Amino acid sequence: MPRSPEQNQAVKDKRRAKLLDNALKVFAVLGYDEVSIDSITKSARCSHGLFYHYFTSKEEAFACVWDELIDNSFSAPPLEEALEKGGTAGLDFICHAYDRFASLDAKKLCVAQIAVTACHIDSLPDSIKQKAEKYDMRSALATLIKQAQEEGNAIAGNPDEIAYAIFTVFLTEIKQACLSKHDRHFTSGDVLFGMLMKKPLSEIH
Repeated sequence: MPRSPEQNQAVKDKRRAKLLDNALKVFAVLGYDEVSIDSITKSARCSHGLFYHYFTSKEEAFACVWDELIDNSFSAPPLEEALEKGGTAGLDFICHAYDRFASLDAKKLCVAQIAVTACHIDSLPDSIKQKAEKYDMRSALATLIKQAQEEGNAIAGNPDEIAYAIFTVFLTEIKQACLSKHDRHFTSGDVLFGMLMKKPLSEIH
């Protein structure tokens, strides 16, 4: 018995969703510039023809990943609230929020990985980079570190360089967790952000 139009559409939707989920993981693990259509189709175990049935290019696939899996579903890091608190208090706020990443499943971690790096990828369209500014953890950390230094609580050094170092640890741990459901390891927020401070955050507040 042939499938109904509704059943055919359900099959198409399922195939497209599988492609998007695999594209999400590939973009998160390899990084946008290193992704090819071949790497997406290999991950999804499908043909190039099936890919082109749904998307015209890698760029369109990423735009769909962004609109459907990231911008409409990702709970942004509490950067705005942290910046409102400012300095040491803002870092303490992000520190506690960071610990929640350890409980996220692999798909949500892939979403987070892409979201917090997108605004720093030069080859992405400006329209996406502008949308991604609200997820710019690296810049927010640099601002908070500079303020905490002025408060006399953070270690000396270039705030941008310190923020980049912390951000790199963060991204490395997320990427490893995206690759495997087992042996995931996240440095606790107290340890990671404690490295920025002259004394433990718990002793400052």
